Amino acid sequence: MSNQFQPGDLALTKVFDADIPAGSQVELIERIEKGALVRGKGYFRAPSPGWYVIQQSSGVSTAYADHELIPLRGERDLAEQKAKAVSA
Repeated sequence: MSNQFQPGDLALTKVFDADIPAGSQVELIERIEKGALVRGKGYFRAPSPGWYVIQQSSGVSTAYADHELIPLRGERDLAEQKAKAVSA
């Protein structure tokens, strides 16, 4: 699944995090490789590849594994197309 994601993509969270509920829309910020030192509430080694994400509505950011995210392909493009149509 990691090949499906790019920085700036939107996704839904599959699992509850202390700060971001399951089913929340987030933006992918930075790739995390397995074994990388992950910052959060303290530091730990990433047990699997994933992403730092930000929930735009709250400004909260945290880390999620690839398998904990559902890609929302086309959502950003659709929003940009709607904005262009309104401004035209």
